[in-house]
Amino acid sequence: MGATVNSFKATHKAAAGLLGQIDSQSGQKRADTLNSLKKALLAHVAEENRVIHEAMGKAKAKEQFKTTAQSFMDELGSIAQKALLPFFDKYASAKAVDSKDFAKDFGGIKGALADRIAFEEGKFYPELEKLGY
Repeated sequence: MGATVNSFKATHKAAAGLLGQIDSQSGQKRADTLNSLKKALLAHVAEENRVIHEAMGKAKAKEQFKTTAQSFMDELGSIAQKALLPFFDKYASAKAVDSKDFAKDFGGIKGALADRIAFEEGKFYPELEKLGY
């Protein structure tokens, strides 16, 4: 496994840990952990995009990889804009994270993140590894 892919997987593991903490917290502690998760995910997405752009420019990157990579980035951007950022904005305060809607919304985000992580690690990261990442 390449160092970059290992780093990405470590970030996934850390995010999963934060998700677990959020389940068992409340109030300001929950809001703070949620904010930490937001920062970690946004940094992760930015780094993934940087690496993918670089990988797409490699001479040995096949056209199919480039198409898949572009689709991967487009989809991730859409998820961030339509689901993640609105969720984080809605639940930015201690009062909001203790509301009755939080558990349902958080469950949806948690499931979506788990699905995305499984996709990235199972389908996309192996392609990055082939290019030396």
